[in-house]
Amino acid sequence: MKIKHVTKIIAIFLFSLHICCSKEKDQNKPKDIPIEKYKKEILMNGNIDAYKQLTLYYLNSPFHNETLPYSILMADKYNNGDACHEIFVQIIGLKQAPGTQHYDLSIFNKLNKGEKEYVLFYLKKGAKLKDIGCIVALRDLGISDK
Repeated sequence: MKIKHVTKIIAIFLFSLHICCSKEKDQNKPKDIPIEKYKKEILMNGNIDAYKQLTLYYLNSPFHNETLPYSILMADKYNNGDACHEIFVQIIGLKQAPGTQHYDLSIFNKLNKGEKEYVLFYLKKGAKLKDIGCIVALRDLGISDK
């Protein structure tokens, strides 16, 4: 029950953040990539290829965490293991210094109890879905995927 509540809070926060910053973001994005098409495909159909394209587009962008609501949707509604791992990466990334390229696993210990429960929920779900990223992250954290 707590996980669903935390999920809703994060989704609302990110949606609000998205609306507040959308004008500035639009000015910085290349116009030739059909990002809105990818977003629509994810929302309407759970399109895995569109999700992968969206995460690739934002990978080296200062707006990397814009994909978090789409990752939550893909993990919850479409049981996508890669999205479960991406949630973990993005939550860890929120706690890292801006511009950091790779997530630092030690940041997990700096998360509060609710954040730890939240990311562990998705890592364990992803491990059950046989996502290698989730399995490796759990192993590296010394946590059983059961």
